[in-house]
Amino acid sequence: MKKAILLFGMISLTVAVFSATVNITNSGFTFSPAAVTINLGDDVNFQLGGSHNAVEVSKTTFDSGGNAPLPGGFSLEFGGGIVTADKLTVGTHYYVCSPHASLGMKGTITVLNTTGIAQNEQKDGITVYPNPSSGNFQLRINNSRLSKEFDLEIFNVVGAKVYSKSELAQQHVFSINAADLPKGTYILKLNDGEAAFYRKIVIR
Repeated sequence: MKKAILLFGMISLTVAVFSATVNITNSGFTFSPAAVTINLGDDVNFQLGGSHNAVEVSKTTFDSGGNAPLPGGFSLEFGGGIVTADKLTVGTHYYVCSPHASLGMKGTITVLNTTGIAQNEQKDGITVYPNPSSGNFQLRINNSRLSKEFDLEIFNVVGAKVYSKSELAQQHVFSINAADLPKGTYILKLNDGEAAFYRKIVIR
């Protein structure tokens, strides 16, 4: 977790805000997907069976399999509904299906803060596009501070490395094929041993 906090703390730039609605359904007594990562300003639409609801709880309640509602948290009726962006502040939101929490029917929504990157791209000459994408990105580099060889790494929101390429020779444009990664938000890191540059990328 410290690694994830450090990664996000070092990043003063992120993708432009793309407001979206993320859908969560249920498969039996399981939310699907059970863990989602969204950008600040996105909504979440729960499309559930008639015997299931979604109620925000504290992490302690979540971990213990309880169902006590979090004061001020979101609460949806049986069958689901939309959790609007004003209820989804930056951080991790824990939720359960009240009657089935003890069976493990629970999930998380991680909300990331996002701001525009155009100004930062102009400063360091590194551009990733299209962003968001289906997982195929183009990386354009016009940066004299990055040496001729560098490493490229992609981390997920909990700080785990999910993609890497080593000793890349600098050229104007690179193709990155990360289409096999799950949908979500990731951190792309370029590192030549002396300088490091970061971008937030979104796969949808």
